[in-house]
Amino acid sequence: MSENEFNQFSGQSGQPESAGGQGSQANVPPVQPDMQQGQPQQTPVYGYYAQQPNMQQTTGGQQEPSFGEAPREQKKKRKFPKVLVSAVAGIVAGGLLTAFVIMPAVTGANLPVQQLPTKEEQTQEQGTGEAPSLGGEAQGIRNTQNPAVEIAENISGSVVGITAYNKQLVSGQEPVEQALDAGTGFVISEAEGYILTNNHVIADGNLIKVTTPDGQEHIAEKVGGDSSSDIAVIKVENLGIKAVPIGDSDSVKAGELAVAIGNVRGETFNNSVTVGHVSIAQKEIALDGNKMQMIQTDAAINAGNSGGPLVGEDGKVIGVNTAKKYYSGMDANGNLLTSEGVGYAIPINKAIDTAQQLIENGSIPRAGIGITYSLISDVDARLWDTPRGALVVDVTAGGPADQAGLQQNDVITEIDGVDLTAGADMPVLSQKEVGEKVTAKVWREGQEYSVEFTLADMNNIG
Repeated sequence: MSENEFNQFSGQSGQPESAGGQGSQANVPPVQPDMQQGQPQQTPVYGYYAQQPNMQQTTGGQQEPSFGEAPREQKKKRKFPKVLVSAVAGIVAGGLLTAFVIMPAVTGANLPVQQLPTKEEQTQEQGTGEAPSLGGEAQGIRNTQNPAVEIAENISGSVVGITAYNKQLVSGQEPVEQALDAGTGFVISEAEGYILTNNHVIADGNLIKVTTPDGQEHIAEKVGGDSSSDIAVIKVENLGIKAVPIGDSDSVKAGELAVAIGNVRGETFNNSVTVGHVSIAQKEIALDGNKMQMIQTDAAINAGNSGGPLVGEDGKVIGVNTAKKYYSGMDANGNLLTSEGVGYAIPINKAIDTAQQLIENGSIPRAGIGITYSLISDVDARLWDTPRGALVVDVTAGGPADQAGLQQNDVITEIDGVDLTAGADMPVLSQKEVGEKVTAKVWREGQEYSVEFTLADMNNIG
């Protein structure tokens, strides 16, 4: 298969379905029957992706003025004492107030009811409309022969632990808080208390708690998150922690020192430090049609490191560590191969730009279908007896692809008019409008199906 780390093809042979089986359906991929429509997976995991959910069950076809009075003769005006005029005015005003305030309650008229804001409106309201200066001052590195110790000492005080909870209110009982995911974050604005982290760390929680290096726990406010770039910003008022210095990820080169700091396995190993080097300065990763340039490092990135800083040899943050499920390929028997010493970080230039937009607006709408894919090369297609195209590695629960019946190991051969069998790359769906429809052709075990997707905002699914 290709060198893309997402290659997860199972190596099934392409035999057509027998008559009356799944292959007999006209033009929609068959789906698994053991899961209700749109039901998300419940098992919390560290990292970006949960296990592959079962598909929804489908059946056959494609989802799819009054008039005024006559003028009266004017009468001569009478002059009344000012005191009497004031008294009458007061009585009239009181009567009007009574009419407006009391009468509706007496007569049973309905007062205007304020509508609850939608999820999208709440997200938009979270933005502050301001773009503060992000990042702090860097401290000089004295021991250039072994800078890792000073880097850890200078940066660790700005690194925090983050835990997302599902808080449920039970009648007659104390609120129940269930931990969903745990990761790391780092302060990017001391004055405002903004903290940068991975979106997948906090996406599913309705309660977010931050633990500072001194063990103090704080409740954080979600400013905004973007699932496509996997960047989120949260805020803790009066946190009083200095911001990390921000580096330039565009100038990073392979072979440079890289120091990762984070809370491995949640708070079990608080502020753990791993040291390595930049393996590849710009590694292209494809997520839901979005090509992302990542920094690859051999500094150990483990579950819980997600959202922590990757620091360069000058003591400035060059990336946001992202723990995800990546696979280097398959062995001769079709077993997945994982790679030790392969970690990824979102370049800090991209992360800070996204953070600025989240602080200003609360969200960044991203249209997509909700898949992770790996392009199949010509060599791999011949080896595994499949067409060329985009191999579906993962399907986001509740997303357009999930609703349309796509499964892991399906091959998208054409989408939005782009023929992928000729070696073309996936079109950039994020540039389209949310709600727009996109058609595709999907190959599954020797049979081709037609599918239609309704693009959704990736920030609201998964």
